[in-house]
Amino acid sequence: MIHFSSTQANSGFGSVSSHQFTVYSDNQPTTYYYHATDEISVAKEHFLTSLKNLKASFSAVPVHSPAAFDWLQYYKPADERVGLLAIDRSVADGSQAPKTRDAKFREELERRRHEYTVYEPYHVYTATWNVNGQTSEAIELPEWLATTDSPPDIYAVGFQEIEWTTEKIIMNETKIDRTWVDKVMSGLHKGAVYTELASVRLVGMMLTVAVKSTIYPKINDCLTSAVGTGTLKWGNKGGVGVSFKLNEALFCFVNTHLAAHTQEVERRNDDHDDIIRRMSFDNGFRMRSIDEHHHIFWIGDLNYRLDGPEVSQEYVNRKDRDYNQLYQHDQLYVEKRRNRIFRDYKEGKILFPPTYKYNPGTDEWDSSEKCRTPAWCDRILWKGQRIELLRYNSVMQLRKSDHKPVYADFKVDAQAKDQAKLKKISEEVLKTVDKYENDNQPQITVEQTDLDFGLIRFNEKYSRELLVANNCHLPVRFRFACKDDRNSQVCEDFIRISHSKGELLTGNSLSIRIDILVDAPAASRMLRKLKDAQAGIKIPLDILVLHVENGRDIFITIFGEYKPSCFGVSLDTLMKLNKPVSMYAIHELVSLDHEEKLIDLVGDDVGGSNLRFPREIWRLVDNLRKMGLQTPHLFTLDRKLGQSDAANLLEIRDWLDTGTPHTTAEALLMMLEALPEPVVTISERECIIASDNFERCKELLRSKLKSVNRLLFLYICLFLQDLWNANKSIRIETIAGIFGRIMIRSQLPAKPEFSNSIYAYSEGERDQRRRFMMTLLNNNIRDFARQEMNTY
Repeated sequence: MIHFSSTQANSGFGSVSSHQFTVYSDNQPTTYYYHATDEISVAKEHFLTSLKNLKASFSAVPVHSPAAFDWLQYYKPADERVGLLAIDRSVADGSQAPKTRDAKFREELERRRHEYTVYEPYHVYTATWNVNGQTSEAIELPEWLATTDSPPDIYAVGFQEIEWTTEKIIMNETKIDRTWVDKVMSGLHKGAVYTELASVRLVGMMLTVAVKSTIYPKINDCLTSAVGTGTLKWGNKGGVGVSFKLNEALFCFVNTHLAAHTQEVERRNDDHDDIIRRMSFDNGFRMRSIDEHHHIFWIGDLNYRLDGPEVSQEYVNRKDRDYNQLYQHDQLYVEKRRNRIFRDYKEGKILFPPTYKYNPGTDEWDSSEKCRTPAWCDRILWKGQRIELLRYNSVMQLRKSDHKPVYADFKVDAQAKDQAKLKKISEEVLKTVDKYENDNQPQITVEQTDLDFGLIRFNEKYSRELLVANNCHLPVRFRFACKDDRNSQVCEDFIRISHSKGELLTGNSLSIRIDILVDAPAASRMLRKLKDAQAGIKIPLDILVLHVENGRDIFITIFGEYKPSCFGVSLDTLMKLNKPVSMYAIHELVSLDHEEKLIDLVGDDVGGSNLRFPREIWRLVDNLRKMGLQTPHLFTLDRKLGQSDAANLLEIRDWLDTGTPHTTAEALLMMLEALPEPVVTISERECIIASDNFERCKELLRSKLKSVNRLLFLYICLFLQDLWNANKSIRIETIAGIFGRIMIRSQLPAKPEFSNSIYAYSEGERDQRRRFMMTLLNNNIRDFARQEMNTY
C-alpha cells in the first residue's frame, strides 16, 4: 500500500521542498522523499501521477500472485526467513564450535540494526584557505565562516601555509598556532556557543574542528593524524586529519596541501594516494583508515590547475566566460573522471571564480613576471551516504593572501540509535539467543545430581552408579573438573571415580561408578569435615563438577553419614573418652579436642589400674602379647591381607568401638596410621643426629614428645622388643622399618593432603626413621620406660 503526503519542510538550512510518500510492505511503513534537483528535472505533477498509477495497478494484484513477490521469501537466507535458527547445522555436524552467548547476541543485534537505527540531521560547515605565510593579525573571519542564516552544528576549518618557513619545515612543526585557532573560534556563527573539539598541525597545514557545545557530549573517540608526503616526507606537503564518533556515525575531516606547479599532476596524484594509504587514526585498540568512516570531508589546497591552450587570464576575465567550459580543463576533474584519484568522492558544481592566483590585497590576477594562469586550487569534496550539499562558494572579500578562501556547508543525516526500539529489540534478541544457546549447546543428562551413600563406616568400600546420557543432537565431551586453579584434585581423596572423562555420541549413555573408602589417611580429615554434623543428618561430603565442553557444568553432590570410629581420632581425644567411640556423635568427639582436663580411664577390662595411653591401643597390644607373639610373619612390609582376614579386620574395628574382644596386628598399624598427628614428631636433621646414639634418642623423646605420646611410643617399643625376643621369624629391621615409618614423622609444610601421609617421604628419610627405631630396640628401654611411667 502507498500513502502520499506533500509537505513543505524547513530543515534549518533554508527552505527545501520535500514531497513525502510512504510505502507499506508487510504492514511495515517506509517513508521516501522526493527532492527536485537540476539533474532530475521531473515535474512534481508527473511524479505524483506515476506513483498513483503504480498504486492503482498493485491494488488489483491478488495477495498470493507471482506479482506480489511472495515467492521471493523462499530464496532469502534461512536466517532472514525464520530469524535465528533453532539448530545451527554447522554446529550439529561438528564443523564449527557453537558461538558464545555474547558473540551471538552482538551478531543478531547487528543483523537487526536497521530496526533501531534513526538518522539525526546535522549542519556541517567546512572551509579551507591557503594564507600564503601571512599572520592572523588584522584579519577577521566572519565573512568566511558565518555565512549561513542558522548556526552550523560542526565546523571544520583548514589552513595551508601558516608560518611556512624553512625552519618550520625542517623541524616538522606540529605545535598548534593558537593565534589562528582563536581567530577561527571568534569568527564562527554568533547564534550558538562552540567548543573546540580538536586541532592538528603539520608545518604549514592546520585543521581545527569545533562543535556546538550542546552536541559536544554526544562525541567520543576523537583522534588526530598527520602525514607528510614527498621525497623526504617533510611536512611542507601532506595532510592532517580529525576523526570522531558522533552518536553511531564516524566523521572524518582531512585537510591537505598537495604538490604545486601545473606540470606536477602525477606528483599530486601520488600525494593523494600516499595520504589515503598512510593516514590512520589509532585509539590504542585499533586503527581507522580514512575510508573507515561514514562521512568524509576532504578540503585543502589540492593544487590541481587549469591546463589547456585556451585557458588564460584574459579568457577568465571575459564577461562571456563559461565556467562549465573552463571546468573541462580542470586537472582534478580530468583525473577524477579517469578514476585515478578521489574514487567515490563528490564535489559540488563550481559557480565561483578560480581561487588562485591573485595579487595579495586585491581581486586582480597575478601580475608578476610568472603571470600564473588562474586555477581552482582550493577545493572541498565529500564521500559517504546521506550528505546533501547546501552551498559551495569562495569569499572574494578576504584579500590578504594570493588564494581566496572557500567554504561549503552540508546537511548530514548521521546514524543514531532509537533507545526505546533498541531496548525492545535487545530483549527480543536475548530471548532468541537463549533458545539458540539451549538448542546448540552440548548437553548431557544425569539420572540424579544427589548421590546418597547412607551410613559410611571406616575402611569399608561403598559404591554408587551415576548414569549420564547424551540426548542432544551434538557429540558431547565431558570431564570432572578441578574445583579451582590451586587444587588439582577433582574430588576428595576418599572418593574414586571410574571415568574421569569421556565422550558420548548422540543417543549413547555411560554408567560411572563412584566409590567411597575412608581409609586410615582419610579418617581424621573425615572427622574434621563433619565436625558440625548432627546424628542422623546427612551433609555433603563433596561436590563434583561435571564439566561439559562448550556446555553448562553439572554439579553432583555426594551425601553420607559417617559412623565415628576410634580410627582417625587424636591421642588427646582418645585419652578423654569414658565410653566406647560408637556412643559419641561426631561433634562430641571434635569438642573433646578443646577440653584441657585429662580423664583417667578406669575399668574392669584393663585390670582396674589407671591407663596412661588410649584404651584401644592398649587392647590391641595386650591381645597381641597374649595371642600373637608366636605368630609367624606377624608384621610384613607389604601388609597384605587375605579376603577372610579383611573381613575380620572389620570385626576388629567393631570390637574396638563397642568392646567386643578381637584383635589383629593390622588393626594396630591402622590405628597408629590413622592418627591425625604422628606419635613422634621430629625433624629429619634431629633424626639423623640421634639415630645411632641411644642417649641422644632418649633425650630427644623427653624434649620433643608430650607425655601421652612418649608413654605410648615406649609402650609400643617394649611390645616390639618382646615380640622380637619371643618370635625368631621376626626380623628387627622389618618391624623397625614398619613402625618407624608409621610412628615417626616430620611436620610437612602447607599441603593438607600430605600432612598425614606416611608415603610422602623419600627412601632416605624412611631409612633414617628405621635406624632410629633400631637404636631403641637394640638397647634396654625398659628402665627408661619405667622411669617415664613413674614421672607421669
